[in-house]
Amino acid sequence: MPTTTPTTKTVYIIPRWAGAADNDWYPWLGSQLAAAAEEDDINYQVRALNMPAWDLPVIERAVDYLREVLPPSQLNENVILVGHSVGCLAILHYLASVAKEEEKPRKIGGVLCVAGWFSVDSPWQDILNWMHAPVDYEAARTLIPEDKLMVLLSDDDPYTSGYKENEQLWVERLQSQVSILSGRQHFSAELDLDVRDAVRDLAGGLKLHPMMA
Repeated sequence: MPTTTPTTKTVYIIPRWAGAADNDWYPWLGSQLAAAAEEDDINYQVRALNMPAWDLPVIERAVDYLREVLPPSQLNENVILVGHSVGCLAILHYLASVAKEEEKPRKIGGVLCVAGWFSVDSPWQDILNWMHAPVDYEAARTLIPEDKLMVLLSDDDPYTSGYKENEQLWVERLQSQVSILSGRQHFSAELDLDVRDAVRDLAGGLKLHPMMA
């Protein structure tokens, strides 16, 4: 009988503030998606990025690096971006720049924002630069399919206690699908099944995400 070749989905992980490719759930996610590949009929290629000078992230350097790692010409429906904390804002700045500077940019497969924030409770100067920098949300949103922007927030995040307001901003600014999870703090554990399943959902590996059931 004829066999089909699995679709390859490339998942890029943009870490939290001061995070690296081998931190938190990033390596675990790669192994979990590899284990789910046969069931999902998807060849997952996971790239957790070591962002430049990520102890004190700078927006321009982050965008330049993402354009280097993932040139606009390589964007397509098989690319999924996963941001953690400040990594979510880095993704939005990157997509907005691509949308505004490229003549005919292509949509990507989806975006997952984990513990994404627009403000934090006790900001310091370097994080204020991210909070106050304007983002063209409309431009960024044009590169993401309508139902493919998912956000996971916790009801006890130590950095962003106003999770309800944060949820509202994700919906108003980007028409995101937001899920509030209990007791997850800043999603910095070494494993997280909800993150895994959200990526599988964006990739088309899960027919129905458990949080949407």
